Amino acid sequence: MGKELFDNIPSKVGDLLNDVKNGRIGLPDLQRPFVWKDNKVRDLLDSMLKGYPIGYVMLWESPADFENKGQIGINDKTFNTARDLVIDGQQRLTALLGAIKGIKIKNVNYKERNIKISFNPLKREFAVWSQAYERNPEWISAVSQVFAAHEEQLNVTKFRKAYISQLNESRVRNELPRLSDDEEIVIEENINALLNLNIYLLPTLRISATASEQDVADIFVRVNSGGQKLTEKNFIETLLAVYDNEIHDKINDFCRTSRIPEAGTSYNHILEVNPVHLIRATVGIAFKRARLKYAYMLLRGKDLQTGQFAEEIRTDNLLKFREALTLVVNLNHWHAFMNIVAEAGYLNGSLVSSENAIVFSYMLYLIGKTEYNVQPMELKKIMQRWFFMTTIKGFYTNSPESAVEKQFADLRKVHTSRDFVDYLDNEIKSQFTDDYFKYNLPNDLVTSSTQSPAWYGYVASVLRQIWW
Repeated sequence: MGKELFDNIPSKVGDLLNDVKNGRIGLPDLQRPFVWKDNKVRDLLDSMLKGYPIGYVMLWESPADFENKGQIGINDKTFNTARDLVIDGQQRLTALLGAIKGIKIKNVNYKERNIKISFNPLKREFAVWSQAYERNPEWISAVSQVFAAHEEQLNVTKFRKAYISQLNESRVRNELPRLSDDEEIVIEENINALLNLNIYLLPTLRISATASEQDVADIFVRVNSGGQKLTEKNFIETLLAVYDNEIHDKINDFCRTSRIPEAGTSYNHILEVNPVHLIRATVGIAFKRARLKYAYMLLRGKDLQTGQFAEEIRTDNLLKFREALTLVVNLNHWHAFMNIVAEAGYLNGSLVSSENAIVFSYMLYLIGKTEYNVQPMELKKIMQRWFFMTTIKGFYTNSPESAVEKQFADLRKVHTSRDFVDYLDNEIKSQFTDDYFKYNLPNDLVTSSTQSPAWYGYVASVLRQIWW
């Protein structure tokens, strides 16, 4: 048997949550959209109260040579360095932090909100908060109130007595009998049972820092019963959240404002941006790489030749990523490109069959603008034609990373703005041949459904004629 790459360290829920709050454990999901519905959080607490298993948490020990990481922040941190990164169980821990600790989470539109789960100590029941439970004295409106009373040394006995007093007052007003001694005992037992969720043992696996990214991804796939995959994108988001929180915040702010129809934001009618869109474009500009597996190795400080980690490599590569991201999230660049897409006839996202076409075309636009200094009008014209071709032909649909890697290889031979425009023009002509327009495109329009890229291209062409 080979040497084990993990330790089994069963942990109490309260200890895990405190370690996230003080920075010892890095939990990137606190800064990502939380996708669970509140009723799933309610069911999670209910399962714990009943003693049911709720899965496990997987941690990845950080490399020992990284001494000065940034942190995934909740206010001030005790630890300057995240000792472990949460690889699996992120949504579970985020749910518990929100419900038990009262930490705000981000919704799908990157807006902060609270997870409020109500508790009935008489019936030993949880419910998703509503105004009805807020007004009903039989319910504690949010379980975080009980845990806060416990942590802040506000005597839990006083909290319980205040709850009983309010409930009795309500019963008297409604001409109902006051709580019996037995009911008060039940209330005390159930509040204590709720607080004991802090000592619920959650199976925890910690993968050694010596494990490679591929090892971690492979372990994740093999032990994850949901059949999910841990992707390069997951690694990069995690590393950015831990090693450079400012970069991570900038990405999330751009994604958030792409959903807000206001001036001065990244809002557009074509694409709701998510982190992987920005990461792909930034990695392409910074490292001339399309395959994210190389990017997360570089961002972790790995020398691709020797396989060794080094602080100076990580620092240098984060600087390159930061500089490229500044170009990617520049609103002038972004809106200029989105106007190019719209003027090509693609007025809304329903006409764009591939998000990759937007992301990788935007990356090429920035390269043409900032590295080859193509004149604005010439760049606009060639990018309109390029985007039109890529969407109709599905250029970035099958094996998009391979297609972009080939482009980067080709661009090594491109040195001037004229060469750049000619390169794109030749690529367009190689896709849009005479035979394509004579045979393939008519057949696509006749036999394809109205969901096909060819049909979308036809609609875009008509709209372009109408509007421009």
